[in-house]
Amino acid sequence: MIFEARYRVLFNTLLAGAEKVEEGLVQEDSPFAGSRRFGMCFADDVGRISGIGTTLEIQDFLIESSGRMYVTNKGIERFKVTKVVKQQPVLVCEVEVLPEDDDQSDEAKALAAQVADLFRNVLRLHLKIARAKLRPGASRGSSAAAEPLNSEAEDEVIEAMELTESSPSQLSYWIAHAFSQDSRLTQQTLLEVNKTMERLQEEKALLEGTLKYYSAATALEGVFGGGSGSSSASSTEGAKGASSSEVQPPPGGPD
Repeated sequence: MIFEARYRVLFNTLLAGAEKVEEGLVQEDSPFAGSRRFGMCFADDVGRISGIGTTLEIQDFLIESSGRMYVTNKGIERFKVTKVVKQQPVLVCEVEVLPEDDDQSDEAKALAAQVADLFRNVLRLHLKIARAKLRPGASRGSSAAAEPLNSEAEDEVIEAMELTESSPSQLSYWIAHAFSQDSRLTQQTLLEVNKTMERLQEEKALLEGTLKYYSAATALEGVFGGGSGSSSASSTEGAKGASSSEVQPPPGGPD
């Protein structure tokens, strides 16, 4: 969601020429007018910005009567910041587009298939736990979705075409993007990996750890009923003395 004045100006400028854009906010003389593309870099809690970012392209948008904007973006390419041109009202930088390692080897394809299967299994357990937390009498003080998905919607998510139709490189980025927003630093670390095989290997390790966590959490839900807060367990993630609904999973869980 975009509501801050300077970003409304930026995004209306990027969308110049599109229907329903606020023409009064468009900077016609901007070299970025109508490009629909902008860069994004990770910033930590104290405002430090990473030197590696992603070029995003606006795919769709919605502007409310209040002026607030909602945009849907797609990652196009990675870049390295080489020079800060100006910092206000928005950060403008010179960048170097980073080459992509489009590894199409049999080894990369096999590893990609393993990562896709791990992601499906993690997602299945994630949804199972979310359903358990929403059953009558279960605690609702969790980060699970407010409403459970029906079986058809779950199948659509689990069998997303990105898991079967993407190249190894595309899949590695899609998996990283699907991680929980609580794992932004992990996502940034994966973005900075240059080799597809290395990125997939790191994602495999993360997903294996998360799968173990969810498997243990599911077992605890079955034994203790979930939401009671009285269960105590010791696991490799250091979950000793906490119920499965209170301990956050390691990086690698779905958003």
